[in-house]
Amino acid sequence: MLDDKFAYLTLSLLYLLAWLVIFVKSPWKKGMIKVGIVGGIMGILAEVWYFHDYWRPPMIWKTGWPGIEDFIIGFAMFGVGGYIHSAFTQREIDFERQTGAKNRDLFILWVIGCASLTFFSLVLKIHSGYVTFLTFMGLTIYIWIQRPDLIGLSLVSGFATLAIVIVIYYITFGVLFPHFWDTYGMLNDEPILGFKILEIPVSEMLWHFAWAVLCSMFRGYRNGVYYKNSITTKA
Repeated sequence: MLDDKFAYLTLSLLYLLAWLVIFVKSPWKKGMIKVGIVGGIMGILAEVWYFHDYWRPPMIWKTGWPGIEDFIIGFAMFGVGGYIHSAFTQREIDFERQTGAKNRDLFILWVIGCASLTFFSLVLKIHSGYVTFLTFMGLTIYIWIQRPDLIGLSLVSGFATLAIVIVIYYITFGVLFPHFWDTYGMLNDEPILGFKILEIPVSEMLWHFAWAVLCSMFRGYRNGVYYKNSITTKA
């Protein structure tokens, strides 16, 4: 029986394994690594929003404080959600439709997202699970309105990532550490968020789906990249 302090590490390493599969198949390996490093840093910083009302997982070094697990899973999540479509949909870039880069716009969206999580979760004390999902989906809809061509790509990424997450989470929390969320989570009293499917909190499913839907569009939105549809690509 594994000690509980290995639960989060197990989850992180399984997520990293999924990242490795996508990395091997992705045509944009350098970009995937760069994005992953940013994700690792954000994975550490993000616990500011989650330790107070979402969970307090034991870690291999210390409980209740960001650790190596946060970096690993942040690194993997940015890569999986952001590049899963490039690895499996095989959609080529349409170089005839490229527009100007929107680095400033993406930075503003990042600031808005962080501000939303901080204000609604830490100041107004609305549970971070609800705030995160609604914030991610709000930003997603904003990008959809500007780039409707990215809607299909983002939904494919969201559902594909969700399928991966269900497998990873079932192995970790359904088989190896089935008591984890009851012991270290703070979701049991929350409607919707605390409901479990295969020992996986619905909150986690919503979180990862919304994140993948959003971050899968970052590259196309920021760089003004358009993708050929599958029919054109095959032709």
